[in-house]
Amino acid sequence: MGVCRPVVDTRTLTSRLEELLRRRGEPAGVQVSDVRPILGGYSLDTIGFTATCPTHTRRYVLRADPVAAAFIRTDRRTEWEVLAALTARGGVPMPAARWFDDGAILGTPGIVLDFVDGPQLGAHAATSDDAEQRRLAHQLADTLATVHTLDPDVVEATCSRPESWDHYVDGLIAAWRQLEAEHVERNPFLRYVACWLEDHKPPPAPLTFVHGEFQSGNVMLDAQGRMLVVDWECAHIGDPRIDLGWCRNVAAFKPPDLIGLDPIGFCARYCELTGLTADVVNPVTVAYFSVLASANACRMLLGGIAALARGESSVLTSAYLVSAESFMHRLWMDAIRQIEAAGAAERRIEVGS
Repeated sequence: MGVCRPVVDTRTLTSRLEELLRRRGEPAGVQVSDVRPILGGYSLDTIGFTATCPTHTRRYVLRADPVAAAFIRTDRRTEWEVLAALTARGGVPMPAARWFDDGAILGTPGIVLDFVDGPQLGAHAATSDDAEQRRLAHQLADTLATVHTLDPDVVEATCSRPESWDHYVDGLIAAWRQLEAEHVERNPFLRYVACWLEDHKPPPAPLTFVHGEFQSGNVMLDAQGRMLVVDWECAHIGDPRIDLGWCRNVAAFKPPDLIGLDPIGFCARYCELTGLTADVVNPVTVAYFSVLASANACRMLLGGIAALARGESSVLTSAYLVSAESFMHRLWMDAIRQIEAAGAAERRIEVGS
């Protein structure tokens, strides 16, 4: 997914990282080495580096705003506030957040976190046999449940709580209509999706803390096999099914779909751990949120394409992603048909009884 662009040249970044670590409490003689870009992601520069002090040597990761044009823009300070709160709380499946710079030292806003010595979940699952994939799916349900059962008060100073579940969902539906209205050309399919979502709302779920971009590419496996969630830039308080739906959506582009191996069993395990009921979390409601969750990603995709067409952007990724639009249309229609078929079957059962 994308190519990482170095924030600055390696020599300059090395000295700036040393300065950052010294100002944040590391020994004056700290030395930074092995500065290397980490591939993956569209929005940020991700750089691995080693910090050596007289007492220890540790590997870290820098997540920084790119100096050049980016496909997606998010706020590092907000992300840092969330990560700092989660790190202080403890017990959250994530690499610890260590330091933040608003750009005064690094030249661009950035966050330094612990390095995870292991593969991405998606890459590992793609080369695993069926038994291992099912074990990973079980572990993934546990990891998601741990995130969604966190007390939202931990991050409420940074993440505002929606007025209600309806207000939250209606806002996401409105994003679909706004997306179609702002695009450079009319797209009635987006209006159809918005109307359909409004007419087929599932039962509400308690609002909780959510990752906002949960997918197997944003989960790392450490040396002990634990799952650690990374890239929290879209974290917010919302419906937890937004993470389940987005995870399935991304898996359609980049399999395997760990939830889809046994969607009923996955949902049952998730409900057991979170206390939610099967009428709230099941394959049909997850399918609904796989569509609802797509508005923001689609906005970024179409916005990038439009900016490229107007000559306002030179991000080549946007050109390649033109083909993704039609594929996303098919995904949404498949989910809609699945939900409508489930509803028709339920009505037949009610009539028969």
